[in-house]
Formats: sequence, C-alpha cells, structure tokens
Amino acid sequence: MATAPRQQAARSRTPGPRRKAAAERSASRDGQATEEQQGRARSTTGDLLNLVEQLSNFDRIGVTRLARHLGVPVPTAYRMLRALERAGYVEQLAESKEYRLTLKLFELGSRVASRTTLRDLAAVEVERLAQQAGLASNVSVLVEGDVLYLAQVKTEELLAVNLTPGSRAPATCTAMGKAMLAADFREVRSIVGPGPYPRRTEHSITTYEELVTELAEIQRLGYAVDRQELNLGVWCVAAPILGVRQTQPAAVSVSAYRPHLDAAEEERLGKLVIAAASRISDRLGGLGNMVSW
Repeated sequence: MATAPRQQAARSRTPGPRRKAAAERSASRDGQATEEQQGRARSTTGDLLNLVEQLSNFDRIGVTRLARHLGVPVPTAYRMLRALERAGYVEQLAESKEYRLTLKLFELGSRVASRTTLRDLAAVEVERLAQQAGLASNVSVLVEGDVLYLAQVKTEELLAVNLTPGSRAPATCTAMGKAMLAADFREVRSIVGPGPYPRRTEHSITTYEELVTELAEIQRLGYAVDRQELNLGVWCVAAPILGVRQTQPAAVSVSAYRPHLDAAEEERLGKLVIAAASRISDRLGGLGNMVSW
C-alpha cells in the first residue's frame, strides 16, 4: 500500500525536462557572470598597472588632465587613483590636489635588486664570452684571499680541470685572483698576507715582491694572465669587473688547455675579457651592493 506514494515522491524529486533545462540555463548564466567578473578584474588590474606606468612620466598631474591622457572618463581616472592611493602607490598633494607616485615602487624595486646576484647578471655575458673566445669562461669573486668560482661555461677542452662553481683557488696563482687584487683599493698584504704564497706549480708566484710587480703590469694592461700557475697546461686570461661592492671584487676569465699561449692570442683574449667585464659592469649599474652568489 505504501509503494505508490513512495514512487510518486521519487518522481517528484526527479527533475523534469523543463526544470532541468532551467537549471542548465541558470548555471550557464552563473558561469558567464563569473567569466565576466574575472575579465573585469583582469581589465582593472591591467588598467591600474598602465596608470602607474603613465604616472611615472609626470612629476604631478590632476585628475582631469590624466583622464584626457588615458582616454577614460574623469570618474574612472579618479577611482583608479583612489585605489592606488589606498595601496600606497600614489599620494595627493594638499595644495594643488594633484597626484604623484610615491616611493613605494622604488622600495619594491630595491628589494628585488637586493636579491639579484652577480651570477645572474653575468650569466649572459659569460656565455657570450665563451662563444666569442671558443674557450671555457668563468666569473668569480674574491673571498678571504681566495677566488670563489660562481659560474662557468665549459668546453670539451677543459673537462679535466675541476674548477666548478662553489670551488676555491688561491688568488695569487689565478688570473681572476690577480685581476681582482690589481683592481682592489686595499693594500694587497691586507688581503693575501705578506707571503710566501701557495705554490701549485713551478710557475706559481710565491713572494710578495713578485706579486707586486705582476699586479703593476696587470694595471697597465687591464687584464691578467695565469701562465700555468694553478694547473700545468692551463692558461687563463681575466679582467676585473668594476662596479661590484669595494669589499668584494669580481672578475671574468677564459681558460685554454695548451702547452703555450703566444703573445697575439694573449692580447686577443685580453681584449675579449676586458669587453665582457665592461658589459657586466654596465649590467650592474647602480646595484653595486648586491649579493654575489
């Protein structure tokens, strides 16, 4: 006896064709509304970013003039300015009622710049140098009298030399080390001591007098040469990177695995590393206090 009512209740809970179609239309409208809202949000974000960029072209500007410049209604320009003002990116001058950007963008940019590393900025130029010279290239910094290797572009010619990023070598018997010592404002003994210095090969510089003479020549030429002083059979040519913070110089180099490096090739490589170091310095710009690794 209870079966019929239960079946009727089940049928009443099952949506009919009309109700199902209505539900689908409602869901479709909701979906379209959501997409429209997301589109408006993206548009608003883009408009605000564009407004910030446009404001950077003016010392100060009024709402009406800004609206004409952007090609938007005055109320729209005002609402965007108010949004940026609440976020701290824009301020209104009390007397003229004009608007201008605050230093918040500078603060954000400085935070990003402080996380930018020398290795990041030098990467493109180290790769470029390797292609130009046809040799392995490196970039390093001077840490406690040692060369700390930051990045390297390898070639098959130097697979046997294990100077990977993160490794160290004495500054006195490497081209990059000597280049950085020659460019450093500090007295050399305060960095590497009075000697004797490590002898890695029979060609290594071990006395203070030899080192000072070598550094004077590097200052004259603008580049340094490692004449098998760290590894037998390996010649390196390096130039200092200017613009890095004074307490931690940097350098870039190329390395060749061969029994001899003639004067013409040495000069050619010297010009290449000087040019690469100059380009890296240009990339550094005002970021001289950046983290090096």
